[in-house]
Amino acid sequence: MKKKKIQNIIILAIIILIIGSIIAYNYSVDQNKQKGLEFGNKLKQIQEDVTQLQIQFYSEKTKWDEGDISKEELLEFYKVHLDKFKEIISRYDKLSPPELFQSSVDLFKISSETQLESDSQFIEWIKTGDELAKIRSDTQIQEAYEYENLGLVEFQLAKKGIKSYDESEPFSAPQKGLT
Repeated sequence: MKKKKIQNIIILAIIILIIGSIIAYNYSVDQNKQKGLEFGNKLKQIQEDVTQLQIQFYSEKTKWDEGDISKEELLEFYKVHLDKFKEIISRYDKLSPPELFQSSVDLFKISSETQLESDSQFIEWIKTGDELAKIRSDTQIQEAYEYENLGLVEFQLAKKGIKSYDESEPFSAPQKGLT
């Protein structure tokens, strides 16, 4: 009888351990999903803020072209624009992406930094009329779009769990800038 009671206690302990493990596992999965969702929302907000900033950037240029604002007003707006852009870019560093998403974050950040450089060259063109600055701006904005597209691909692959890295060779972002 005692032996049977001990067996029942052992079986009950094993069942409790299994149920506890299942609960802990599900809690961990839920926590990871929540962190992933929070990361995704923060990244999405940064990307949307960059998009809105760029829309405003070119909208002000159109106002100037149409004579609605002066060159001085445009340049003052652009000065503020550059500061806002730098602040938005700094938010990439505050993200805590899951490892599979780090490469997409790096590429999105490089894209934004390249857009900022393009905007700086565009502003230089507006100030001085230097056509080389305009060409550099156009080239850099094209590079920015390419980095952004690469970032989107990396993000979607990570989201689907398709990509993986050899730990001996972790992802390293491409070198940015004109060659």
